[in-house]
Amino acid sequence: MQHEETNLFCRALQWISLAFLITLPVNLAHAQTEFERQTLELPTQAQQPSYPTNLVTQDTPLNKIEFIVRRNQTLSHALDNVIDSAQTVFQISQSANSELFTNLRVGDKLIIWTDDDNRLQKMNMDRSRVLSFHLERQDNQFHIYENHKTVDTKIKMASANINDSFYLAGESAGLSPRTIMNLADLFAWEVDFVRELRSGDEFKIIYEKRYLNDEYLGDGNILAAELTVGGQRKVRAFRLEVDNQLIGYYDENGQNLRKAFMRNPINYTRISSRFQRGRHHPVLQQTRDHRGVDYAAPTGTPIYAAGDGIISYKGWNGGYGKQVTIKHAGRYETVYAHLSRYGKANRGQNVKQGDIIGYVGMTGLATGPHLHYEFRINGVHRDPLKVKFPDAEPVLATHRRQFDQYASIMHSQLTRFDPELTQLALNFE
Repeated sequence: MQHEETNLFCRALQWISLAFLITLPVNLAHAQTEFERQTLELPTQAQQPSYPTNLVTQDTPLNKIEFIVRRNQTLSHALDNVIDSAQTVFQISQSANSELFTNLRVGDKLIIWTDDDNRLQKMNMDRSRVLSFHLERQDNQFHIYENHKTVDTKIKMASANINDSFYLAGESAGLSPRTIMNLADLFAWEVDFVRELRSGDEFKIIYEKRYLNDEYLGDGNILAAELTVGGQRKVRAFRLEVDNQLIGYYDENGQNLRKAFMRNPINYTRISSRFQRGRHHPVLQQTRDHRGVDYAAPTGTPIYAAGDGIISYKGWNGGYGKQVTIKHAGRYETVYAHLSRYGKANRGQNVKQGDIIGYVGMTGLATGPHLHYEFRINGVHRDPLKVKFPDAEPVLATHRRQFDQYASIMHSQLTRFDPELTQLALNFE
């Protein structure tokens, strides 16, 4: 832990130096700021190839064969032309790291080299653009290893005003669709994107972009972000990572952004009916309480478990149609009604927050496809849009010092960042 904190502190000092960069005014509405560095701490395996260095180089010209794995094919099919193929496959299966070549997928492309006696000498397969698997024969044994290409990671900073939609604002800032959705997910527990965001609200983000030989591979992790809501309220998120594993995202006070419950269990189009007393029922033509919130959405739209819990009911329930009920931590209960079909989890099984438990429909008494969602505390119905949800766990004491150092630096960068200015990029070791 001491080494880890020292490492983090050194990185922190590097980020602090960014605050003293010379600024240049530009005529861009939403300028992006780029912080570059030559190296970034990534998992060890992503930085150094794991292949052996003492393999014998094959001097004799080899015959090259390409084989693409099709449905119901295995390594045996790929090595069908190799002499003693059954024995060769068995020998590979007994070698260290054999699963790299025995667990093949449809579409995998194997490059196979054999000698003039049709004996297997080498075999390669690209698992992705940055990861490949290799097999080489030495002293009548097979050596199997992975090769991870070095990925360059650059730290980027971007900002945008939200005028038309959050997604379009993200696109204007140069964020990938994946990063836009991840950014929205970070704030989903704190912000109702439909009801609370106003035109002119703003977000700022510090995130990673990854490159291979200067070719863009995709966005990496979100390191920190800030969202201005309603013109004044600011919600911030800072990433906590320990031993290269994500712990979570927290605000500047170490409070978990993730709540015990999601505010909205669906990516909905609009709210068609709110929690209210004495609502006129459109089907029954009666006045009765509406004890939940209706989210209008197309049939088949996924519905997510609002929190961790156990499915206590799954089945038909009169006017509710197909219904799923989840019990959470004893005193909480959520209800999802009018489903077109159910998710995979059955009654009595545990579900995690965000698991798909069903799909939007219009079963039961419904005039159109929508989700009827109820939230109950000790059996009493509460308005899902207004009830205060319990927090998830804050930063643990064992990680608090590390988090505070990191969050302080990132907070200062978010505060200093001016979208009307662009800063000189900084390269450092």
